[in-house]
Amino acid sequence: MDRFGYIIILVVLVGIGFLWGSRRKKSEVDVSDFWAQKEQEFGEKKILSSYARYLGGHPRFSDRTDGLLFLMSRSLWFENFEKGPNIFGLNPPFEKVVFRIPLRRIISVNSVSEKNLAEAGFDPYLSSQRRINRRPEFLMVRHLNEWGREQDLFFDSMVDLAVWKEEIERAQANCPDEEEKQKEIGVCPQCGSKISPDFKLCPYCGNKLS
Repeated sequence: MDRFGYIIILVVLVGIGFLWGSRRKKSEVDVSDFWAQKEQEFGEKKILSSYARYLGGHPRFSDRTDGLLFLMSRSLWFENFEKGPNIFGLNPPFEKVVFRIPLRRIISVNSVSEKNLAEAGFDPYLSSQRRINRRPEFLMVRHLNEWGREQDLFFDSMVDLAVWKEEIERAQANCPDEEEKQKEIGVCPQCGSKISPDFKLCPYCGNKLS
């Protein structure tokens, strides 16, 4: 290969590197803006987040769905996002899922084995879905719902479960009194749950608020 050929290859490689670097920088800016918007919307600081799969346990959301599980300074959140068209160009049915668990309502955070999850009625999931976490365990968050009843939520998380447990317990220890922080209370017109008027989506039923 002559010198001209080497120059062309070098130019192509530099161009690819420039494009990759630009896209990566833009992605980092987008992620930063996303969390800044979340912190402003919820009035909380982000602590930990992970790509996760919600398996069930919430009274209003029975279907499994992929999304973002994230820990804020006063609560644990899950929110899913609509996927793009499939290989046939069709958009599958989508139900918006977003809910919030105040840290003061979380009773415990534990790992659940595949065997125990199957006994809880999730056996079809174990045989039909590819795991997110390679370890044979799932995240279980036990909390008091808005009616004061114990409830278990199950997740398949990319972040190790020991990390979730440690960070949630630390956040609980440092959590300010929510009643003092949240002076104004509104009500969701769809499910009737008490919520902050600053929310754009109801954290219990996903209803869009005006």
